[in-house]
Amino acid sequence: MTTFLPVLRRKSVRLVCGLGLVAALAGLFSPSAFATAGTNEVISSNPASGSTLQVPPTQIQLTFRTAVEGELKVELLCGPGADIPVALSAPATEDNVVYAIPLLGQQPENGQCVIKWSIASSNSAGSISFVLAVTQDSTAIATETTVVAPGETVTAIGETVTTYSGAGRKTGIVYGLLRIAEYFFVSALFGGLILMLLAWPEGVEYPICLRFFKISWLLSIATMYLIVSMNTFRHSNDGFASALSPFSWFSHTGGSAGAILILRFVLIAAAFWVAFDPEKIVDPATQVPALTIVTLMMATYGLTRVGQNVSILNFVFGVGHALSIGLWLGGMILLVRTVLTAPGESDLVQAVIGFTKLSGPLMIAAVLTGFLQMLLLDGLAIFTSGHGRLGVLVMLFSALMIFLALMLKNFVALKFARIENLSGKMAWRLRRVMTAEIVIGIVVLALTSWMIPMKPPQANAAEVKTSVAYEFREELQNDRFHIVLSVSPATTGTNAMRIELLNPKRVNNFTIKLIPPDPAFEGIQINVPLKRRGAAIVAYDGLFNLKVAGVWSIEVTGATTTGEMVPLATTLNVVQSTTPETTIAPETTLPTETTVGG
Repeated sequence: MTTFLPVLRRKSVRLVCGLGLVAALAGLFSPSAFATAGTNEVISSNPASGSTLQVPPTQIQLTFRTAVEGELKVELLCGPGADIPVALSAPATEDNVVYAIPLLGQQPENGQCVIKWSIASSNSAGSISFVLAVTQDSTAIATETTVVAPGETVTAIGETVTTYSGAGRKTGIVYGLLRIAEYFFVSALFGGLILMLLAWPEGVEYPICLRFFKISWLLSIATMYLIVSMNTFRHSNDGFASALSPFSWFSHTGGSAGAILILRFVLIAAAFWVAFDPEKIVDPATQVPALTIVTLMMATYGLTRVGQNVSILNFVFGVGHALSIGLWLGGMILLVRTVLTAPGESDLVQAVIGFTKLSGPLMIAAVLTGFLQMLLLDGLAIFTSGHGRLGVLVMLFSALMIFLALMLKNFVALKFARIENLSGKMAWRLRRVMTAEIVIGIVVLALTSWMIPMKPPQANAAEVKTSVAYEFREELQNDRFHIVLSVSPATTGTNAMRIELLNPKRVNNFTIKLIPPDPAFEGIQINVPLKRRGAAIVAYDGLFNLKVAGVWSIEVTGATTTGEMVPLATTLNVVQSTTPETTIAPETTLPTETTVGG
């Protein structure tokens, strides 16, 4: 048995290297690796080929099949014979694939239009044709503006909706790394305290153990503070300095998931009471409140899907999975950082034996709950969805951890049954094996952190039904733009409107223009504050006033980081009101968090 650990290490290294080689070969033989040089082509455009525009474009957007190498030349010709050139700015791009070419203020002539493009370096060229048919009504100036203030709660016809105007800043890499560190430190705090209670109550007498819990708590609270602040920053229009203030957290949680983050921060802060005096976890007088705090703290990791349409069993299995993994990983961290740092007496031997006895049930619980969660979230799409494939990869790495844990369990059962004291050599060997297992655990945490923001096939955003039956409701959609527009009572006078953005995930310059049937009346432009999926309300307060009966034209515009989207259009039949205009004052309003699907 003395040669077991070196052989185990060599096999582990070979297995990890083999997995890395498979990943490298997969990347080498991916479709992108076989992309060959040659002529390029436009795979999509805005305006689209063959389309008819009733609103004059402000820019041209071209998306190429592969990255453009060399200078791109673009020309726009409009008019009855497509022979009148339109002044264009120089093409702008960030990735040499999607190009935006703004028009220089000149409105093109009605009629046939042709976009001609060419790339001399690759001998590529092409043209895109569309028709421009701008009517006088569609160019009416919208002088009356109704603005929904971002981030405020507004009331309309008995319904209260919270609007989130966060631009969704790109903080994915930093945010993901913080989540890995947070899970690691919180697991060390939770698992270490529980293991000390179950297998090593003498740990409270060791200064190194007391220092371990203090450092774990400080690192946990610091990373959790940054995570909550970054979540607030992502869901608000303010700077990061403003997001560092805890007073701003409750206004920009981003939904239920953000509220869970705040709850976890509060529980970690409360764990200070135990972390700086670990004896409370073994003292019968304070054991129950101490256990409650640290258990609830770890259980919040099983509630990451709150706010989505998932089975209640997902949360039951999620909490069980979080507790079992936290105790397993945290127990190993405590052993490596305190118990196995030096030779010691029999209590150290009992701590190792106690952990190995716990590891069996913990492995079974972790694997079973994790597998059931994967079935609930991915269903039959385990191998066809990104979330499911990552879940399979997590299971493979978890299997490697289980293999090491089982071998270690057998080794401890054979060797530690005949020893009373822990020697320095034995401590060193065990520490190296457990460190390797912890490293694999960190890889699993990284993959899990990657999976959290992904949308599993069975986990959709919770639908929030409106509490008002709107007189007019229509769903407008094209390839990239998808909204639901509701108006009530759709008569002359004061009205209310609900604007719901379903796609894209993020939008800029989101506006709705209402053009009256009579040019003698002014049009209305609504600047929607939404920057991401959600809903906003134009309140029934007299600002949104339809002054003339007839068929109003509605145009919806917006832009993404790659340029303006194809506008949406519909009509609204406004009838003459037969009742005096009054203000509707609802008796009660119920606050709800607005998500997609209402």
